[in-house]
Amino acid sequence: MKKIVLKNGVRLMLMPNKSTGVVTIMTMFGVGSRHESDKLAGISHLLEHMNYKGTLKRPTFLEVAEFIESIGGEHNAFTGKEYTAYYTKVTPKHLEKGVDFVSDNVLHSTYDSEELKKEKGVIIEEINMYEDQPVENIDNKFEEALFGKNALGRDIIGTKESVSGLERDDLLEYRKHHYTAENCVVAMAGNFGETTEAQIEKLIEEKFVFTGTKAVSKAGSPENPEQIVLNQSKSVIIVPKKTEQSHLMIGFFGPPFVSEDRSALKLLGVILGGSMSSRMFVEVREKRGLAYAVRTSFGCYREAGSIETQAGVPHSKVKETIKAILDEYRKVTEKEVTESELSRVKEILNGQTMIDLEDSFEVADHYARYETIAGVTKSPEEILKEYEKVRPSDILKIAKKYLVDNRMSLAYIGPALEEKDITNLFML
Repeated sequence: MKKIVLKNGVRLMLMPNKSTGVVTIMTMFGVGSRHESDKLAGISHLLEHMNYKGTLKRPTFLEVAEFIESIGGEHNAFTGKEYTAYYTKVTPKHLEKGVDFVSDNVLHSTYDSEELKKEKGVIIEEINMYEDQPVENIDNKFEEALFGKNALGRDIIGTKESVSGLERDDLLEYRKHHYTAENCVVAMAGNFGETTEAQIEKLIEEKFVFTGTKAVSKAGSPENPEQIVLNQSKSVIIVPKKTEQSHLMIGFFGPPFVSEDRSALKLLGVILGGSMSSRMFVEVREKRGLAYAVRTSFGCYREAGSIETQAGVPHSKVKETIKAILDEYRKVTEKEVTESELSRVKEILNGQTMIDLEDSFEVADHYARYETIAGVTKSPEEILKEYEKVRPSDILKIAKKYLVDNRMSLAYIGPALEEKDITNLFML
């Protein structure tokens, strides 16, 4: 991996790999939903959508789509709470055209008013879709319970009201302040073909010409986002809804993106519910038959992270499932995991990482995300070495530190259930 800070401030990350037949070109900006005000909630996501609806060079959405398809490329974009990313995958001979495609979309989109009106309707339907899919929406509700009423606890997509109120001038102003060279990372991974690194550097400098102004002191900017105040007590969010299953997610705060605790908590998450041989899967699904799917996941933001377990269960089995999940959380705070269990989990993460590295998108995303969120460069190999250093005593220590009863959060979507029915079960 090679990092180059260009003259205009853009950070270029190069990860060449001749063994693959494609190259991923990714642009990531350090701005997401946590940098938005309540009034502008959802604008990062709307901007991402609108950056494919027409540019000065390719005025219509059809011309945008036809161009990338004409060179056999694929493309997509995604918005997070602390970043927004755009990428394309092309063959090496189309590397220059791929760079042109990505840079043109993010810098020269015109935001046609009629297209904006239609796209706001599309996103409102996307909101409706998520509301009709509890298995997807439960994660949003859990983070609302965990982080509270602030931008980090708010849905990335915004609300129907906030999205409806966004106008073209809002998009232009937002892009001007947040899509700047200093806030931009370009990551390229895969086969560069005959294009040299020097040629790529020149190409990025030519194509990524920014006219925006860095908003260093602007409230809600990447340099000055709303500070997160972590809840110090149990938190429950119940969404009454007629569903075929009851959906729940239970978890705790975790360490921030850059933390010495991160590796141990990641391993703990896999031990609890990161594989088909994990404790939650064995207990909740295989032994008790309560759920088709149960998983424990792990997330990280700049100031805080999370560890949470999700399951969809019969309405009559909600209390039993909560008790079973809490019991597995409790067990890892009382007794060290065995060397053999920890060794198996390390092999799982090692294998997953090596499989991911076969995909140029995963490589570009890894380096872009570390640079954007944390401003550091850490290779997957370095992360694997950190996992290898973790001992059973470290897992116990980290479990006691983060799996704390009075800081537990729970989200529930399903038929009417009283909060006291759930909080009475909150005993580790």
